[in-house]
Formats: sequence, structure tokens, C-alpha cells
Amino acid sequence: MAENTVELYNLQYRRLFPWLHLTRAFWIAIDIRKLILAYAALMLGSLGGIVCDQLPFGQSGEPAQGPPRAVWPWQESLGYDLREGNDGLSELLGALREPGNALWKITSNWQIVLLPFRRIIEPASIVLRGDATMGRLADAVTRSLWNLIIWSIFAGAISRMCAVQFARDQQIGIRRALVFSASRFLGYFSAPLMPLAGVAILWLLCVLGGWIGRIPGVGQGLLGILWGLELLFGFFMAVVLMGAAIGWPLMFATISVEGTDGFDGLSRAYNYVFERPLYLLWQAVVLMFYGSIVIFFVSLMAQILAQLAVWGVSWGMGYDAAMQLVAGGRELILPDGSFAQDATVGWGTQIARGWICFLESLVVGFVYSFFWSSATIAYFVLRHSVDANEFDEVYVEEAEERDDLLPLVGTAAIDEVDRKSPSASSVPGSALPPSPAPPPVDLAP
Repeated sequence: MAENTVELYNLQYRRLFPWLHLTRAFWIAIDIRKLILAYAALMLGSLGGIVCDQLPFGQSGEPAQGPPRAVWPWQESLGYDLREGNDGLSELLGALREPGNALWKITSNWQIVLLPFRRIIEPASIVLRGDATMGRLADAVTRSLWNLIIWSIFAGAISRMCAVQFARDQQIGIRRALVFSASRFLGYFSAPLMPLAGVAILWLLCVLGGWIGRIPGVGQGLLGILWGLELLFGFFMAVVLMGAAIGWPLMFATISVEGTDGFDGLSRAYNYVFERPLYLLWQAVVLMFYGSIVIFFVSLMAQILAQLAVWGVSWGMGYDAAMQLVAGGRELILPDGSFAQDATVGWGTQIARGWICFLESLVVGFVYSFFWSSATIAYFVLRHSVDANEFDEVYVEEAEERDDLLPLVGTAAIDEVDRKSPSASSVPGSALPPSPAPPPVDLAP
């Protein structure tokens, strides 16, 4: 009986449940290098959004009708904002007093995990509105293309760093990751756009039906007869767009893991989305629940460290002065809904406030780092489920392979020594020539 007993601590749970690999996303995403890449992408995205607001077709004056108005990273609303004056310790104590309410608050904020997804999809969705004006269409297309350009470089770099770290447990630097993503920029950029070519053809067929409907007298009757075809074209467009909308993070992950082009990223993403839809949905549920918890934890730690810094400084300069230093330079909300910096504070307060904004931006950057790390790990899990590939299979460039094979400092390679030392020992595995025999010793009296 004892021989048939399975010891639970000897079970390899990640082999039984591969989706448990998703829990590694937090430790991979919290890397400071990925946070810096996400911060740089957010800043460039905000700068591009501000430029779009100033263009003739910009939507800065009517945010309710167009894409979201550009905001800086520290102005993103996560529900746990340092600039709102939240007390991290009070938040922690409140969670200990009422854990049920705290757990509901954390888990009900799961949509924050999809913030990077929404920032790409929302501007692009304006294009599909039948009542959109030419100005709104131009604004939506401009913002979408700018976001795609930025994240093709930086999300590709984050995904590449995650792929190598997940598969080989190795770290690569920011420069190498950016070189990798820049060398495959066309693949990252074109993969989400290629499905739109098919959508454009189907859309033109629908437009042709609309022209038929304008024929005087018989147009509407003919269009009514052909309406079944219009619905069929709409079905095909819906399938293509759904695959592109859901699978575009997997396209980026494919290129980062496999080192291929945009067509391979597109084909694999569509294959995994439509072949394992329920498995993909389960991974999304796990990531949203798990992500909401870790994002709350990161935000709480940022609040606590900011509060402890104020607590320490307050013993030197007073609590009111310390609070004024970090909170006096906060943004003011103007009557038109825009932000402005309080000009009544000194330059020291503005610099201190800049550090707080940087800390808030890193918290927002963690959301994006977690999203792209999770998408990359989800690709590994889906690939293992569909193609039975091992989790340690990842594309490695020749330069990276050479770096891995470099000998230790001060130790020559065996083949190099054998080539330079013809008198090397014939013992297998010997890397050095045999020591010369000592000279004979004359023992004669």
C-alpha cells in the first residue's frame, strides 16, 4: 500500500498544470530594466498623443467624442494613486481589519491588467464607427500608428527579455533587447496590420453593395436580395478582427521567442487563438486575477515607501513642511478638464514632486511590463499545448551563443591548448602539457 502512495511534495505541478508558469510573470516583470523600457515607451506615447492633440484634426477639444486625451504616465488612474494622498499604511491596516472588503477591492480591479490592451484597441475602434467624421478617423489612425510604432520597439524588447529569462533563466541587457526588436521592427509592426488587408477587401465588397443600393428605383430591392452576402462578409470581417484583436500580443511574443517575421507571428497567433480558445480564456482569467493582486501589491509598496520617506524627513524639517515638499507641486485640474502644474511652489518642491511622478510612472510601467511578460509566457504555454514544444526552446542569436560559450577568464580552451602545444599529454581530457621530469641527482660521494 505504501509503495502506491504518491508523495505530494514530489509532484511536478507545473508539468501537470503548465498554466502555473503564468505565476512567474510577476518576478520577470518586476525587473528594473523592463520597467525602464516601459517608462520610456509611455513617455514617448504621451508625447505623441500631445502632438496629436495639437494637429488640425486633433480631438483635444472633444475628448468624449474621440480617442482618449493624451495623459502623462503618472496621470494614469490605477485606483491606487500616490498623488491622491493615499496612506499606504492605513490601506494595509484596513485590509487586515476587513480582509473580505480588501480582497473584493483588489480582485474587482482586474480590468487594470488590460490597460495596455485598451490603450491600443480604443483608438483603433474609432475607425470601425460608421458615424465617424474624417477628422476623427484621421486622428484615430494617427494615434494607432504611433502607438504601434512605439510598442513595436519597446514591447518587442520587453518580450525578448522575458523570453530569454523564462526559457533559459538568463538576463539580457536593454541595448541587446532593443537591437533585437529594432532589427525585427517590420515584423512587429506589420503582424497586426496584415489582417487589415483582408478586412479592407471585404469592406470594399460591402461598399459596392452600398453603391448598388443607391440605384434609383431598384437599388434597395437588389441590396435586400444581396444582404445575405453582406452579412457573410461581415462575419468574415468579425472573425479576422477578433483574431487580430485577441492575438496581437501573441504575435509580438512569437517574434520575440522564435526570432521570425510578422507572417509567422500572425499565423501562429491565429492558430493558437482558434485552436485553443477555452485554454486561452482560462489563462486570461488567471492572469487578470493574479495581475490585479500583484499590481495592488506593487502600488501599495510604492505608497508605503513614499510615506516612510516623508516620515523620516518629517523628523528633520517637520511634518507639514515634508508633506508640502512632496504634495505641494501636484497637478491642478482646470475648469476645462485639463491639467496644470501649481506655479506657487518652489523649485525644490517641483524636483521632489518629479521624483514622486517618476515613482508613479514606474508603477504604471509595471502594469505594461506585466502585460507583455504575461503574453510571452502565455505564448510558451499555448505552444507547449498545441505543438508540444518544450519550455526551454527559444531562438538564440549567434552573438548570444558565442557569449554563452566563452571560456572562463584565465582558462584557455582545450582545443586551443592542444593546437598550440604539440607536446600535450595524450591522456583524455588533459588541457596542459606534462611537466618536465626533474634533473637527475648525483648521489656519488
